[in-house]
Parts: sequence; C-alpha cells; structure tokens
Amino acid sequence: MSSRPKLKDRLREQLRLMMSLDVAPRKMALTCALGVLIGMSPYVGFHTYLAIACSTLFRMPIYPLMAGAYITNPFTIPFIYALTTKLGMWLLDMDIAFGIDWSNLNLKVFLNTGKALLIPFIVGTHVAGAILSVFTYIIVYYIMKRYKGRSVVNAAAGAAKQEAGSGVTDEHDNNNPPGKG
Repeated sequence: MSSRPKLKDRLREQLRLMMSLDVAPRKMALTCALGVLIGMSPYVGFHTYLAIACSTLFRMPIYPLMAGAYITNPFTIPFIYALTTKLGMWLLDMDIAFGIDWSNLNLKVFLNTGKALLIPFIVGTHVAGAILSVFTYIIVYYIMKRYKGRSVVNAAAGAAKQEAGSGVTDEHDNNNPPGKG
C-alpha cells in the first residue's frame, strides 16, 4: 500500500498553506480571482508568464495566482475550452455546424474550421473567466474572513489561556493599587 497522502489530504494541506499566508482577505480574494481570470483566458502557453507579471506588477502573492492560472491544465483544458467556445457561439448567436470529413482533411479545411471558431472561443473564454472570477472572489473572501476571524479568536484565546496559566499578575491590578499592599 502506498504511503502517499490521498488527494483530498493534499488539497486540504495546500488550502491550509494558502490560508496561512499573511495576506488580507480582500487581497487574497482578488489574487485568486485574477488567477482564475488568467487561467480561463485563451492565451495558452502564457498563463504562467501572465501570473508572474501580475504578481510582480501588483505586488500579489504568487501562490494563489498560480493556483488560479492552472485551472486550465492538460486534464481540464479540452472540457473548459470546448464549453467556453460553445458559450461564445451562444453569446454571438452563431450556429456553426461542422463535421470532420476524415478522408478530405487537409490544412486548409483545418484552418477554415479554426478561423470560424476563433472569435467564439475568445469571447467565450473571456466572459466565462470574468464570471468565474467574480464567483472566486466571493467564495475566497468569505472563506478567508471566516478562517482569519477564527484564527484571530483562537490566537487570542490561546494567549489568554497561556497568561492565566503562567501565574504572572499585573502589578497595577485594580484590586491591589500600587503602594497598597
């Protein structure tokens, strides 16, 4: 049996790592949303460069940007790009019916089909990216507020417990004014 942690455990650990970054919830949500926008964009091959550029220019943490930018990966890209192309066709009210004639497939046919789908693809990826970015912002902001709020309460409770357990009292206690003793 393998000693590797399960996918669920690895994802949970990565989420904890991202939540432990010293970043305000609003900035973390904006960073993740921008990462998703980059990841959904049609600029395949440039997602990493765009994420690094945004991190540098806008002083954003790189880890959440890259996590969002890699929403399109070799496993998800065919599905995401097919759906966003269909979305673009629907938004542009286009009905592109095409079939692949495998016996007559050549570069000209391939380029003509690609040209017909290019505009719907670009429109669909940008619109879907914008919509998913808004949802990402809301979800990450909510999670960060809850997580940061809980961690602040837990830290304060831990500090109070440690102080109470140490036996050290304040010399200026209201019950024992200074000089009265």
